[in-house]
Amino acid sequence: MKRFLSFVLCMIFVLSLTACGDKSGGGSDHSVDIEYYAKLGQISDLEYKLGDSVEDAKAVLSETLDDHGEPMYFDYQSGDYTVMTDGSVCCSYKTDDESAGITHIVKYGDAYGFTVGAVSTQVRDTMSEMGYETEEREAKSGELFFLPASAGITVLEYQIKDNTVLFVFQEHALSATVITKA
Repeated sequence: MKRFLSFVLCMIFVLSLTACGDKSGGGSDHSVDIEYYAKLGQISDLEYKLGDSVEDAKAVLSETLDDHGEPMYFDYQSGDYTVMTDGSVCCSYKTDDESAGITHIVKYGDAYGFTVGAVSTQVRDTMSEMGYETEEREAKSGELFFLPASAGITVLEYQIKDNTVLFVFQEHALSATVITKA
């Protein structure tokens, strides 16, 4: 009886793990039209896009509040850029040319239908199905100025119309998505 009960419990455990598996095609939601949003200079679930007013982006980022009702927004200088963030999204602009608007948008977490932690090969394969080919490469020096320095960061880079989309991976797991002008 103990063996039978152990077997049943083991099968329930295995089936529960199978039920939790990813059914969305390898860490992605194919219903998100990446090409459409990338051509607009936008990440799918954000309100602003490349070229938008710095003040407008700052206003949206300032809406995120912490547990005490205080804005999570802060900004800092990084080389030639000012980075504005609420902790989950960053918008950057050339410090000496604020009137040109937002030059980079970074989303930490899910973006373009890909979930945080998606494996780089899953993202590459999904993008390949859409006709975009690239190879994973090491991040270039200064390319990810908005991220704290860290080893083991790789990217998949895609040119879509006039914009560049970078999927940023730490140890081959998706950690951020970036859109910028090509």
